[in-house]
Amino acid sequence: MNLARKLALLVAVPLVAVVGFATLALVTSFGQAVESGRLADEVSLARTAGVLTRDLHRERLASLAMLQNPPTDEQRTAFRRLAGRTDAHAAEYRAQRAALSAVPDHFVDVLERIDTALGDLPALREQVLSGERANLSAITFRYRITAADLATLREQVSAGAPAELTGDLRAAAQLSHITEYIGLQQIAVLRAAADPYLSPAMSDEVSAARAGAVDAAYTFSQGAPADWLGWYDRARIGEEARAVQVMDDGVARTQPGQKVVLDAPAWTSAMNAHLDQLGAVEQRVDDAVVASVEEYRDSQLLRTVIQACAVVATLAAAIVVAIWLGAPMIRGLRQLRGAAHTAAYESLPAAVFALRGRNALGKATPKEYADATNDAVVVRGTDEIAQVGTAFNELNHSAVHLAAQQAAMRDQMDSMFVALARRAERLTSALIAQVDLTERGEQDPDRLAALFTLDHLATRMRRTNNSLLILGGEGSARVRKEPMSCHDLLNAAVSQIARYQQVDLHSEVDLQDLDRVIAAEMTDHLAHLFAELIDNATAFSAPSARVTVVAAPSGDGAVVTVTDKGLGLTPEALAAARARLADPDRDVGAVRAMGLAVVGRIASWYGIGIEIRSAPKQGTVVKVGLPPRVFTRRADFDWFHGQAKAAAPSTIVTTQTRAAQAPSAGADQRDSAKISGVMTAFARGIGAHRTANGKPDQPTPDLVEKS
Repeated sequence: MNLARKLALLVAVPLVAVVGFATLALVTSFGQAVESGRLADEVSLARTAGVLTRDLHRERLASLAMLQNPPTDEQRTAFRRLAGRTDAHAAEYRAQRAALSAVPDHFVDVLERIDTALGDLPALREQVLSGERANLSAITFRYRITAADLATLREQVSAGAPAELTGDLRAAAQLSHITEYIGLQQIAVLRAAADPYLSPAMSDEVSAARAGAVDAAYTFSQGAPADWLGWYDRARIGEEARAVQVMDDGVARTQPGQKVVLDAPAWTSAMNAHLDQLGAVEQRVDDAVVASVEEYRDSQLLRTVIQACAVVATLAAAIVVAIWLGAPMIRGLRQLRGAAHTAAYESLPAAVFALRGRNALGKATPKEYADATNDAVVVRGTDEIAQVGTAFNELNHSAVHLAAQQAAMRDQMDSMFVALARRAERLTSALIAQVDLTERGEQDPDRLAALFTLDHLATRMRRTNNSLLILGGEGSARVRKEPMSCHDLLNAAVSQIARYQQVDLHSEVDLQDLDRVIAAEMTDHLAHLFAELIDNATAFSAPSARVTVVAAPSGDGAVVTVTDKGLGLTPEALAAARARLADPDRDVGAVRAMGLAVVGRIASWYGIGIEIRSAPKQGTVVKVGLPPRVFTRRADFDWFHGQAKAAAPSTIVTTQTRAAQAPSAGADQRDSAKISGVMTAFARGIGAHRTANGKPDQPTPDLVEKS
């Protein structure tokens, strides 16, 4: 039976397909019913908070009148009456707050601030009544903060409300902002009128309150229902509202530095009447919100009861049919998922990784290799799940086949590199041998210098050939028969670059222990590694800049530091260079950046650690850590065969030194001893890099195996 028929049979029982969802919906509906009950309590608390906000504004207005002028007994009595009314509503607020079944996280901070502010009201009122230590701005600000927290409470009621109620709750909260901003405008205008002139700060305060009221009114108009807008519009077109508008226009035309001309009693009376009308609208809106929330709560409770009955009635049939048809499907899908997961994250990556090595295919073709790969998923049956498994096996086979084709292509490219390098190596070796033969019979210094230039170019060509060999996975075509000191090794590296005159070389390794030398079978590769690094350092430095190469002991090994003051690397280029050194086999652009790829491969053969530090326009520092395995001991080793052991030279011979050692214009240019001295200086580096007879040696088998 295929999957479509199974699903059709499941749908045959009307409620089977929705049993699980019905249970989830029941839990959700019950949670919504509980939340709707909590929301109803929060809305009631917000309504009381709105009333309390209006009471606090009346207190604030009365305190302003008492603090601007010496208070009368009548003002004190009126203030106490207003305070008593506020306390009554505060007690109602506290009772509703205590009745909350659970306090949401977004309510905790604002409720704590409101509790603190209400607890501080008696002390604040005492300051107003006594006039002692009473600062008008500070007291007005404390009333304002409390009113702002109450308005925030009304706003946050909508945070956990359902979508159909959110708009109404936010619109109702905007009414509190409107009345609060109008109240702030009333206070600010009265304070401005009491001053000798309108200060810029007071003008900004009046403007800010006026702008806040306008913004809140606009937000209210965008989200409020049509009947609420009608209530609000009627509250704005009365006589009091028009009187407020006329007086406010006069204040708005007053420039900073001018006296605010205002009938304070008329302003206070008109504003109070206008605020009372807005308060009535706010109360009416709050009643409508409470009614909507209670209706929503009742509907949620009814829906929960209906869903519970439906779930109980169909649960037994749903369980039986689901087990009968669902269990085999679930088991098959789980097996498919497990097999696919294993293939995607274990077997397929392992197969692709195994193909990264050279000659990984052996004698097999890519198709034969892919065909020999086991199926990722064991397919049973003929339904859609089995068809998915078959398709996944085909996909896995295609991925392995593609990886095998790429491996075969890499092997072909490596073979091509090796073949080209071998051909060029034979020609280069013949050229070097011929140049060496000519050098031995030549005594003219000028011709010797020209031959040296050709010799140097041929040496650089040989390094390029060796780079191609290494990229092709094979070692150098030559093997040295004697070890070399660290200084000689670096000299040999410097002899292979174009701008060798810029290099300053120092070897503390040889100064401390002449018997500690580089193993013969590793010298050519290590010289090649340092040649690439030093060549990069000189290539990206100014012609007059010096490149320093220092070899220092480090435990049983050594650290060679190549330092330049050149262009440096950007962070992106530095990261790319480090990645190329860490994994040269993944570098598809090895030919374009052959030097670092060659360095990375040689370093991986011998376990050499390389660290690069660089910054744009600050130069580059490369540290190469030579492990103990590259060193050996040879008690009788020295620079020149047959000479007594002496300290190794600490500095490479530069162009200026060579010029000083060349014969003068009046000397006997046919003197073989003098010519030999000049060529000794010229050939110091190249002679350390090639064998004495100039003939290429045979490949090293163990190095080929390491590649």
